[in-house]
This record gives sequence, C-alpha cells and structure tokens, in this order.
Amino acid sequence: MPGRPLSRRTAMGSALAAPLVLAACDIDPPARESSSGPATAPPPEDADLVASVVAELARAEAVLAEAATRSAALGAVRTAHAAHRELLIGAVEGAELPASEPVHLPDDPERALSVVRRSERRLQRAVREGCTAAASGDLARVLASIAASTAQHSAALSSEVAP
Repeated sequence: MPGRPLSRRTAMGSALAAPLVLAACDIDPPARESSSGPATAPPPEDADLVASVVAELARAEAVLAEAATRSAALGAVRTAHAAHRELLIGAVEGAELPASEPVHLPDDPERALSVVRRSERRLQRAVREGCTAAASGDLARVLASIAASTAQHSAALSSEVAP
C-alpha cells in the first residue's frame, strides 16, 4: 500500500539537507593525543599570558597563605591554586614562580575574609580573560578549567564563616 505522497516542502527540504548530511559524515573528530606523549608547549604568544596568570595565582596564594593562619577551611583553595600554578609553570619552558609581595590582612575576621573573596574574584577575572585571549586551544581549555575551579571555590567562600 503506497504511503502518503511527499509535499513539495518536504521534498525540497530533503534535497537541500542531503548534501549537508553527507558532508558531515566526512568530518573526522580531532585526533586524541596519547596521554603518555609529551605535552605541547603553548605558542610563544601565550608565554606572556601564562606568566601573567601564574603571577595572579602567586598573588592569590600569598593572600590565602596569610588567611590560612586564621582558617584551615582555606587549605583546599590554596592547594588547588598551587596545583594550577605548577601545571602552568610546567607548560612554559624556563617559567619561574614570580615573587609575590607580602600580604597583610586586617585583624577583623570579616574584613580579612572580604579581602580573600576580592582576591579570588580578581584571580577568576584574570583567568577568564586569559582563557579568551589564549592562542592555543589547549591552553584555553586549561584556563577554562582553572576559572571553573576558582568559581567553585569563590562560591564556597561566599558561604564561609569568617576566619
């Protein structure tokens, strides 16, 4: 038994969509590099970007180091920043940890936590801007991951009781 005849719109839509569907079948996904292979270094134009993000991480770590003497709850944030810094330093040959200036937090616990929160927002902004400025897609993905981690920690700090 024959089915219902195709409408002119359906026939035209199918005719126009067929080449797109066939072309999509020829597109291969990007090849995955083996996890045991060496990591590719970011392009030279990203070296300054990595250095600036590492400097921001070092500055945020200095704030957290000072605040950690008052609250052990900040240890997870500090550990995450240290891991991110090490990852970025390892991505650029000859990169070193910039010296951060000593930080002095206010004696008032609520004001001290406010300084920590501002520091984390500043870091998140710098990492997010670095993510959009990165020439390397791999670096952009790493920075996006760092930005997401920083956002999670910032959200947790919003509910944190003062140190």
